[in-house]
Amino acid sequence: MNTTHLSQTLLAYWRQRDREAPWARWLLSALVVLPAAAAAIWMEGPLARILPTAMLVVAVYIGWMVVAANLQMQNDPAAARLVPGHVRALQHAALAGWGACTAVATLLLWLGLPPYLSWQSLLLGTAAAATFALWASRLWWLWLVLCVYSPLIGVFRHRLDEPMQAVYAVWAAHPNSPLLLGLLAMAALVPPTFGHGNERHRRAHERLRRIQEVQRMAQEGRQATPAQAFASLERFSRPFDLLIGAWRRHVVATANNARLSSVMARAELVLHANQHWTYQVLAAVVVVLVLGLSIAAVVSFTPASLADMFKHGAFGIAIGLASMAANPTVSRPTLWQTRREQALLKLLPGMPQGAAMNRAVAWIALRHALVATALVSLLLVPLARVSQQWGLLWLPVAAVPWALWTATRSPARMRPPTALTSVLPVFGFYAVAGAGYVATERFSNPMAPWAGAILLASLAWGLVRWRQLDGQPPALPTGRLS
Repeated sequence: MNTTHLSQTLLAYWRQRDREAPWARWLLSALVVLPAAAAAIWMEGPLARILPTAMLVVAVYIGWMVVAANLQMQNDPAAARLVPGHVRALQHAALAGWGACTAVATLLLWLGLPPYLSWQSLLLGTAAAATFALWASRLWWLWLVLCVYSPLIGVFRHRLDEPMQAVYAVWAAHPNSPLLLGLLAMAALVPPTFGHGNERHRRAHERLRRIQEVQRMAQEGRQATPAQAFASLERFSRPFDLLIGAWRRHVVATANNARLSSVMARAELVLHANQHWTYQVLAAVVVVLVLGLSIAAVVSFTPASLADMFKHGAFGIAIGLASMAANPTVSRPTLWQTRREQALLKLLPGMPQGAAMNRAVAWIALRHALVATALVSLLLVPLARVSQQWGLLWLPVAAVPWALWTATRSPARMRPPTALTSVLPVFGFYAVAGAGYVATERFSNPMAPWAGAILLASLAWGLVRWRQLDGQPPALPTGRLS
């Protein structure tokens, strides 16, 4: 495999990019470089090195995950079975990318971190992370396992003390031999991520193709149903369909054109389609149920206490709850899914028109956001109390201004959603919440005055934005003026 072929295979994602719209790539680069540079310039002490280093290392791994996912998509079953050398070329490219990611991440950490860890430890750790990222590009559930069950490491830390001390003793006595064996083991795990065209490979590639299709649907403002997202798992989506169908029948059976709430309940079924609040609630119930059963199993069959579980897993649980509640409410690409039906929806008897329609459509989004924020707050308060991490409450606080901005946007002027415009509001929400969390938990800044000021400012800004709805063009159909 020559250098040109290796470059074409490894960098196929960037070669296929849209060259007529470079501003999005420059913006994403700025979001990485500018905060890292600002932290290096204005922060003092160890954080002036640690924080920029962490940002750059995360950017390196994100780039590697993008490359790894593209290599998996290139691993087409037909090409793997019929094209000589196809799988071998992908394996060589993956080994090259894995080695480059490991080397760059190790160098950045060695230069940026305090000298508490040896370069051997850094090298083995970055190699393991690069291997995990490659396998996770094929098996998406590895991320779920990492997020849900990584707090168990803290719970079982006492049982792990003896094995870890034994491993450390061997490492301290002969660091180079375990390092070499570890690197060889990690490298040996890279080639098996690529299939050779058998039935198992075809099923895995179909899953990847379906995941990417669901992602494209989200970027286009279309939400996948459970049956679309989890093909061949119709039995598991049946309870969703039954409950959602029951709500739809209730809304239709109790229809009253004289009541605005009844009219908008029927309109919402069309406007939000597969991202209707019933889907969000049912998905949240399933996730919370799985998490609760996992915690109950650990507490029942291990000596771990419930307090330890919540203490060590508070941050991950809070992020998961906030993601379910805030992500659907801080951006509204879903309105693009039903643009064809929205012109007919305006003819629904009792449907408000003009400024009244703007307020009614905005109120749907704002009501969802406020209810979701309130429910998350009720769940996070006891979690923060048990874990003594009151900075977690920044998640619902930071969601308020973003939800207000999203709900009061002019749908008529919305542009077609893209990957960047769909991600930026969510990224902004987490950036604000993360800054507040760090200020509260790491720098001991009082949360109450800042959170109160943000909420009061959001209320005043929201009132101004709400009044501006009267001057906006009619909300439906979405995007007609963009």
